[in-house]
Amino acid sequence: MRLNKYLARTGLASRRNCDEYIRLGQIKVNGEIVTDFSFEVDNNDIVAFNKQILKPVLAPVVFAVHKPKGVVSTNQDTHGRPTVMDLVKSPERLFSIGRLDRDTTGIILVTNDGDLAYRLTHPKFNVEKKYYAVTEIDIANSKLKNAPKGIELDTGEIARCQIFRLDKQGKKLLWKIIITEGKNREIKRIFQALGSRVESLHRYEFAGLNVERIKLGKYRRLRKSEISMLTSLTDKK
Repeated sequence: MRLNKYLARTGLASRRNCDEYIRLGQIKVNGEIVTDFSFEVDNNDIVAFNKQILKPVLAPVVFAVHKPKGVVSTNQDTHGRPTVMDLVKSPERLFSIGRLDRDTTGIILVTNDGDLAYRLTHPKFNVEKKYYAVTEIDIANSKLKNAPKGIELDTGEIARCQIFRLDKQGKKLLWKIIITEGKNREIKRIFQALGSRVESLHRYEFAGLNVERIKLGKYRRLRKSEISMLTSLTDKK
C-alpha cells in the first residue's frame, strides 16, 4: 500500500495533510525518514509519526452532521469560532470529508478514515453533492443549459454542474444544483458567473446521504451498511 494511503487509513489526518507530513520528513518507516508519497508499505513495516507508531484503523467511523450557519468545517479555528468537530462527541480523531462555507447549512460527513475522505472528495470519483440555493436574480434558460458543459469562473477555472429552477415566490427563486467537484465556494462562484448571487445555500445530500431526520446542529453515526455504500461509490472507479 502506498505510504500516503496507509497514513490516511490510520486516522492520522486527511490524505492531503498526510502528504504534507511526508514532504516535511515527519514520517519514518522502519526507523528511516521517507519522503516519497508512493513508497510501498506492507504489514510488517513499522510506520511512525513523531515517534508514535501508526496502525490502520480497523473499524472506520463516519458521522453525518447537520451543520448550522456560523460553524466552520475545520478541525480547529484560530479565531475561536465553533467548528463541526465541536458538534460531534467521539473519542476518535476525526476530520471532515470536504468542507462547507461558514454560512452554508446542510450535510457534512466527518470520519477517522483519511483515505475514505480523500476518495469521496476527489473529482475523479464523481461523487454527487446536491444543494438548494435561494437567489433574487433569475438566470436565462440558455445559460442553464450550458452549465453541464462548463462555466468559466472568475479565476478562469471551468466548473460543471446541473442547475434546475424549482420555484419562484415573490422576489425569491429556489434552485437545485448538482455538482461532483469541490472547488472553493464553487456554487456561489457559479451563480456569480451566471450574473446572479446566492442569498442562502443548503447542501441537502452528499453521496446519497441526507440530513432529513437530523436536527440542525445534531449528528448521527452511520451504519456499517452505509459506510460500505460510501466505499463502493469509489471502489468501482
